[in-house]
Amino acid sequence: MTIDKFSELQEKLNIKFNDVSILQRALTHRSYINENPSPDLKSNERLEFLGDAILQYLTSEHIFKEYDSYPEGELTNLRARLVNTVSLATESSRLGLSEYLFISNGEREIASESNHILANTFEATVAAIYLDQGMKACSDFVNKELLYKTEDIVQKGELKDPKSLFQEISQEKFLTTPNYKLIEDDGPDHDKTFVVGAYIGKKLIAEGKGSSKRKAEQSAAENALQKVKPEFDK
Repeated sequence: MTIDKFSELQEKLNIKFNDVSILQRALTHRSYINENPSPDLKSNERLEFLGDAILQYLTSEHIFKEYDSYPEGELTNLRARLVNTVSLATESSRLGLSEYLFISNGEREIASESNHILANTFEATVAAIYLDQGMKACSDFVNKELLYKTEDIVQKGELKDPKSLFQEISQEKFLTTPNYKLIEDDGPDHDKTFVVGAYIGKKLIAEGKGSSKRKAEQSAAENALQKVKPEFDK
């Protein structure tokens, strides 16, 4: 990415980084390093880990304060609706983060449509903002670029987590409980990517990816909902 592109992205994010290399790392997909091996390059995977934790914390704090009548279960479901893969990917796409990714040529073709890549990039960017600017700037960014839609989710009654909602629809429409199967896991033990399928009976409805089986199942449920919910709502 050129200096002009870095400047363009910082303007879009409304953040001037003190250390642009942190932003560069947040935008470096591991496939890019495979094609361009260098001891100076590091992927954004560790930043994804940190960003995920920061998003969980900031979202929890926000909804805890704003919805003081909600019991734990509803708070948990609301948080799940805000920080799930599809939600984060939507905001990542809106910000155009995939346009700035350092990624392999093969992966670049799918980056703008891959919820997994888009969501991970959003998480890594949040972590980069935190490390470079501190928690206040990070919180301001998350409030503006993610938590703005909290009340809309509440008003629409979309408080069930994806797996629960998919199960409810599957039981009502197909009279069966969906099941999840591990399709693939890739990478070393400390850094695996899991691919899980969401099935209704023996039929594969959708796949999902994640850094844990739980996340992959949530992602698979989210993707399955995109396929079955429109038909169910008719």
